[in-house]
Amino acid sequence: MNTRSEWKPRIALTALLVAVSGIGFAGCGRRVDDKWTRMRPPVYPATGVVECDGQPVAGAMVTFLSGKDDGSDPQAQMAYGQTDSSGRFRLRRFPEYEGAVAGDYRVSVTKVEYSDTTPPNPDPERHYPPIEKSVLPDRYRDGNTSGLTATVTSDGPNTFRFALER
Repeated sequence: MNTRSEWKPRIALTALLVAVSGIGFAGCGRRVDDKWTRMRPPVYPATGVVECDGQPVAGAMVTFLSGKDDGSDPQAQMAYGQTDSSGRFRLRRFPEYEGAVAGDYRVSVTKVEYSDTTPPNPDPERHYPPIEKSVLPDRYRDGNTSGLTATVTSDGPNTFRFALER
């Protein structure tokens, strides 16, 4: 027969799981309407495509960065997006808001692959970190050296095409 003292830990655990689940679902793509959110600058839809040597680049991270390149600009803005299998991306400024703040941006595009470094007979006491390899030319990793720029406007259409070359 179960006693009350046996049920208390179960009830506490169940309540904790329900609370954590509620917090997780509350932040899933739902727009937040609070003081801090209302203070954010407006964002405008911005999309595009990335190609390298005429072929779409899947799985690349596209980053738009405004302001001074030394990081000292308090008004600097950033937006980011990841390309799909056809090289298309959709920018996002805030986690729950798609788009970018209007302005001029330096653009970087990165895509890395990781290769396993574990030898055939690995030492079980040793960690073998993967090696990171850039798939795209290194100059595109930094908005200051990429040569890629974009201007997001409030009246759109804010559709960009970045044709990278090896």
